Amino acid sequence: IWLNGRQAGTVTFPFARAALDVTGLPADTGRNALAVKITPMPVPGSPGDKGSDGSAWVDAGADQMNRNSPTYLASSGWDWMPAVRDRGAGLWNHVRLRSTGHVVIGDPRVDTVLPHLPDLSAAELTVTVPVRNADSTDHRTTVTAAFDGIRVSRTVTVPAGKSVDVVFAPDAYARLRIKNPDLWWPNGLGEPVLHELALTAETGGTVSDRRTTRFGIRQFGYAFDTPLPFTPSADAYTQSVDLGAQHARYVRIRCLTRATGWGSSLWALSVLDSARPGTDLALHAPADASSRDQEDHGPGNVTDGDAGTRWASEWKDDQWLRVDLGSVQDFDRVDLVWEQAYALTYVVQVSADGTDWTDAKTVDNTAVPLPFNSGDASLRVTDFAARTARYVRIECGLRNTSWGNSLWSLAVVDSTAPGTDLALHRTATASSDDGEGHPAAHATDGDPGTRWSSAYVDHQWIQVDLGSAHRFDRVAVLWEQAYPKTYTIKVSDDGNTWSDVTTVSNTPDPLKLSVNGVRVLVRGGNWGWDELLRRMPPDRMETAVRMHRDMNFTMIRNWVGSSNREEFYAACDAHGILVWNDFPNAWSMDPPDHDAYNAIARDTVLRYRIHPSVAVWCGANEGNPPAAIDQGMREAVEKGAPGILYQNNSAGGIITGGGPYGWVEPARYFDPATYGSKSFGFHTEIGMPVVSTAASTRRMTGGEPEWPIRGAWYYHDWSEHGNQAPQNYKAAIETRLGNARDLDDFAAKAQFVNYENFRAMFEAWNAHLWDDASGLMLWMSHPAWHSTVWQTYDYDFDINGAYYGSRSACEPLHVQADPVEGKVIAVNHTRTALRGAAVTAETYALDGRRRGPVRSARVDVPAAATTRALTAAFTDDLPDLHLLRLSLRSAGGQTLSRNTYWRYRTPEAMRALNQMKQVRLAVSASHVSRHGDRREATATVRNQGSAVAAMVRLSLLDAHGGERVLPTLYGDNYLWLLPGEARTATLSWPAGDRPTAGWVLRAEGYNTKPVDARL
Repeated sequence: IWLNGRQAGTVTFPFARAALDVTGLPADTGRNALAVKITPMPVPGSPGDKGSDGSAWVDAGADQMNRNSPTYLASSGWDWMPAVRDRGAGLWNHVRLRSTGHVVIGDPRVDTVLPHLPDLSAAELTVTVPVRNADSTDHRTTVTAAFDGIRVSRTVTVPAGKSVDVVFAPDAYARLRIKNPDLWWPNGLGEPVLHELALTAETGGTVSDRRTTRFGIRQFGYAFDTPLPFTPSADAYTQSVDLGAQHARYVRIRCLTRATGWGSSLWALSVLDSARPGTDLALHAPADASSRDQEDHGPGNVTDGDAGTRWASEWKDDQWLRVDLGSVQDFDRVDLVWEQAYALTYVVQVSADGTDWTDAKTVDNTAVPLPFNSGDASLRVTDFAARTARYVRIECGLRNTSWGNSLWSLAVVDSTAPGTDLALHRTATASSDDGEGHPAAHATDGDPGTRWSSAYVDHQWIQVDLGSAHRFDRVAVLWEQAYPKTYTIKVSDDGNTWSDVTTVSNTPDPLKLSVNGVRVLVRGGNWGWDELLRRMPPDRMETAVRMHRDMNFTMIRNWVGSSNREEFYAACDAHGILVWNDFPNAWSMDPPDHDAYNAIARDTVLRYRIHPSVAVWCGANEGNPPAAIDQGMREAVEKGAPGILYQNNSAGGIITGGGPYGWVEPARYFDPATYGSKSFGFHTEIGMPVVSTAASTRRMTGGEPEWPIRGAWYYHDWSEHGNQAPQNYKAAIETRLGNARDLDDFAAKAQFVNYENFRAMFEAWNAHLWDDASGLMLWMSHPAWHSTVWQTYDYDFDINGAYYGSRSACEPLHVQADPVEGKVIAVNHTRTALRGAAVTAETYALDGRRRGPVRSARVDVPAAATTRALTAAFTDDLPDLHLLRLSLRSAGGQTLSRNTYWRYRTPEAMRALNQMKQVRLAVSASHVSRHGDRREATATVRNQGSAVAAMVRLSLLDAHGGERVLPTLYGDNYLWLLPGEARTATLSWPAGDRPTAGWVLRAEGYNTKPVDARL
């Protein structure tokens, strides 16, 4: 980078932010010249193009891109976009020139505590303002923060060349205790209120720097449980100790013997109560100990919340560490994060007064040493009443992943002789292995680097022959990350007849996110890339996020950090969309420069921490990041944005993922066996191909013939050998509605499948709300270019059936029926209870005549909950294809939700739609009004025929040339209208310039001709 011919500095990596001091370089008069030399990625790869052979993975391999890491891993192409020819090299973000004094304001942070939850009448704010002194001498600096008529100031000395965090806390600044605060809420729960924060730094009576930004007053909560924790560090291992119900104020870890020649050393100690998941009773609690090996290894380090500090005792046996919980508490587990100098044997003790101690649990690690590796091992020790037997079997139930069952070691121990592993070097056999060199014998060979792995199916087992009958009361299994949800320990005298000893659950309790004390079912989608060539101006960004709000979504996942413009976060703040923000890592890739990667991770957190929308930071896509960068990212979040969750893996532990990515029968979404985890959980990726409208597809194909499917389709992600499997999607469409005649026919038929499947995805999570279902994000919700897969709207922002299927299922207040039994539930995703509401179910034949009785029920639905209302079964007397119309009305009669299902006995039964009577529509529209930067109108469409009007689509067009007016949002679309029925919907679109001829609103259904109304 040069200014006026003189080098100003350099910047490396696309995620890096550079602030260059150019004092003395600008010209005093006249023009200035800025020059930037762009050097391409050192490892660009060599991808090809997608073609008619159905190739999906045409990139040079994200592994090659990782050699440039941190970088945009998808820039060499993915199965949803082609390679970016210059790999995104060049200037695509802001270049700004600022003038300041010597003291410069950094990235501020505002932390919120709502001290009386669920009461929202008070908030306590802590404002942190970093200031940096760029001068060679110290400066006395007065830092001021002001918002909403509140103004706080503090004077500090900022040393030369150093930075200082100026903290305004409510204990010292009472005005930061706010009564009846205007809170920031996610979409559907309230308004996302933002407050303008003005910051100044003054030195010598002169303003050195000023900055304005916006923040939200909100508090996140995270509830989850992980019976098998995986700690990706070679120097840390988490050992969970179940204590049974305890009632005490003090907890003491008495380390009896050491595993090494050093002392006993702990990074962290957590005290947990299963009734209060996510709450560490020991966090920031006072701690003391029998000794420390050096001054900075004090006992307070285990409760300070800093993963980089630890307690270490003198190099002796029989040392202890004690934590004071402040008052008597109920708890049932402690988690100990040991450093490699861990206690070989220890006792967990509890006390009410700190004087009289009771042993809660004795732990002996002699026979099964603790694993310290890359995070691919977690130890589960199970104690039980003593048994005497020759054979021990681990019988695995359902898998927690799509892989098999995998364990590093299996140990059998008699606690009266805890130093002996009775299974060591004994013969082990199994139901299967994966055929890749992981036999059962590896479980007992004593080698920490070998493991057994079963075939990729459920209900597998491994057993060990102890050689003769032995007494034992403990089994220790060192699991690899492919573990079963549950397993049963069995014993046998002869290897044929087995008795159950106990069943152990490894099943994680998935992440449950709350905002301001209210649980939020996360509903949203992934952004793989904001725009293929990084052309994402603010208005386009605002539109995309606005459309997510309109779909009733609550979260966007910024996949591997690829959509990292300031405008993205600002739009999510303004529209109440939570952000799951990935770091740029995937599949445990090891970047070549750990220091550079971690430095950029720290800067990225600082850069975006002011945004109230950022709720989760994630270390890697579908894998655990290497220990060196995992620790770096974790510390970046814990120090830079304390209180925000760091989750290391987008599809592991308390999070699930892995699709399905292709079309499946809609009913299968309601079956947990459909997912690799065999559960719903907090699921980060699910999707299928999506062909949008015919007009959109014509834009995609350009000058090529649009039908049948051919060249341009394949180039635009119709990859028949990829995860999307679009041939199955096409088959599903044509099985239901017959072979497509042309593009218009295929696109119209596709919307039935788009709507039905996307509605079913989200309704499956509604149906299991909080019962193993806490979040679902589409793969994907936003397209980077014209595509045929994984989108809810097209590149031009035109909507389709996927958009409205999602929008329907994600309503804040919703009524739905499951596709198997017809159970009808009312869903409340708001923070206010719904009382005295009416649920009604009606069935209609295609001629519009009601079939069967009207069923109704009164329901009360608590906030963030569901209530069973009635059953609308698919009985034998109903037509093979019919409509089920559900409605939810308030106690006062207002329609809150309307949901129409086309139910079919077989997929082919849908072909009856092709023989439906043609009906005539009437459409009218109100006068167009302007509200700020948007225009609005109200449209009414009526079915004037004697049969049902199917999937009626509204489209706003330019009256002159018939071009689509995009983006337009419709309050309802893809309508089913009974004979004589009318539906009213609002329209909203950017103001822009009024077309010379005005606008036309078009309504067209599957069995109607298009009709227009002039606006």
